[in-house]
Amino acid sequence: MKAIIIILAALLAQPLAAAVAEPEMQVSGYISSWTQDCAGAACALPVPGERNRPVLLRLAMPSAPGQASAAHASETLNAGAELLAEMNFYAICPYGGAPETCAGRYFQAQVSLSGPAGAFCAAALNAADFTPFPVLMCAGTAAGGRRFGVTLHRQPL
Repeated sequence: MKAIIIILAALLAQPLAAAVAEPEMQVSGYISSWTQDCAGAACALPVPGERNRPVLLRLAMPSAPGQASAAHASETLNAGAELLAEMNFYAICPYGGAPETCAGRYFQAQVSLSGPAGAFCAAALNAADFTPFPVLMCAGTAAGGRRFGVTLHRQPL
């Protein structure tokens, strides 16, 4: 009888534990594409491509030192050619942080571009610089000196 009670308690406890979710952060902003002619002695001003594509993700918050969580988005934008932007956002609780509050939690934003030009760009940010959306530019140079890039931004352009 005692074994049955323990098994029932364990079975009932599992859904309750699963229902308690870690807090999440909403990551919400925009991605826009652009090109820039750098074939001459100096680069021309960037020319806008597709503007203000909304990005909305939920990023779980790690709660113990050494933990991390990730969220991913992928967008294909028109920048005079198809430009694929793979975005990865991370929340990191560093080793040595307080287990109750995850003191020192920081964030990373990564963008990988493929298409006419490839690039990888990243930034490590504190919470104030990361939320509500990281601000970051990423570009790669194609043959002929033309740059293809994206900008992550908080307000519509």
